[in-house]
Amino acid sequence: MPTATDSFRFSSDDHPADEAFALYATLYSRGSDVSRGEGRFFAQVRGWRLDKVLLFERRLSGVVHARRERIAGDGFDHFVLTHVLDGQVRLEVPGPPRILGPGTSVLLDTRRPMRTEHDDARILTASIARDVIEAAMGPAGRLHGQLLAPPDNLVLADFLASLARHGDALGSAALPALGRAFVDILSSVGGDAARVGREDQRRDLSRREAVRRFVIPRLADRSLSVEAIAAGAGISRSSLYRLFEKQGGVARFIQLTRLDALRRVLDARDPAAPNDAALAERLGFSSPAQMARLFAEAYGDSLQAYRAALADKPRDDPGVSKRRWDGWLGELG
Repeated sequence: MPTATDSFRFSSDDHPADEAFALYATLYSRGSDVSRGEGRFFAQVRGWRLDKVLLFERRLSGVVHARRERIAGDGFDHFVLTHVLDGQVRLEVPGPPRILGPGTSVLLDTRRPMRTEHDDARILTASIARDVIEAAMGPAGRLHGQLLAPPDNLVLADFLASLARHGDALGSAALPALGRAFVDILSSVGGDAARVGREDQRRDLSRREAVRRFVIPRLADRSLSVEAIAAGAGISRSSLYRLFEKQGGVARFIQLTRLDALRRVLDARDPAAPNDAALAERLGFSSPAQMARLFAEAYGDSLQAYRAALADKPRDDPGVSKRRWDGWLGELG
């Protein structure tokens, strides 16, 4: 059976009124400076980890998200697409403030300053890897603050809403195909610049996906080589090196794929999961010690601390959700 999509939930209604905002602000602390806005605060969030896209359905009021000083140091390198279903969002990017009402979508670059304030808003947001955005819409430099309005964005909005509606039922095997569909639909709202001249980006995206499909079932093979991956994915060695140059090289890509698989095992909290020695063997680490060291370097927690933080807590405990989401965000770079 396909593995279920990673997900989490948060609702301010589940917590005492004097604690709910602080818990919400902590949940978002990796990506935003969160402060109180006008009126009563409430927040309901559902999130799903798709393929190079994180999708969220949120109901928010009385809350502000800002990215300003932090953009110089937090390393974020992705886009956020926001679509307003109900209520309104006040947006501040370079230029006059804008009020986004129902039916409007906007693209925001996490490398650049932004501020959003929510007033009884129901929104869909998608955090999208930069290479996906560029494959769909062309050069990223012109996209920050770009509005997408009806009728151009209607199919995109329907697609996001459908993903949110069925997010809990999606299996991981379906995600690459849905990711390709997302690129095609997003490109349809980007104007002529997105429709021509981006075949190189799309080709590279497709090739990286082919590499992932080849590597994931072979993680246990510690001798997995560039030659084997290139042949298995049907590309040249030089193309393979170029595809993963920005990610630190092919070996780093394999290492991060192993770490992602390890974190998924830990997040599942299966009492029958293998011990560390068996996990290291199954995922292709050279030893349990290497596995523990690389995990701590990647996620800022020891394996022991990560397990302890998850133990005996509901899946949607705010602390558990924060760890899961922080891991997702780190994978978008």
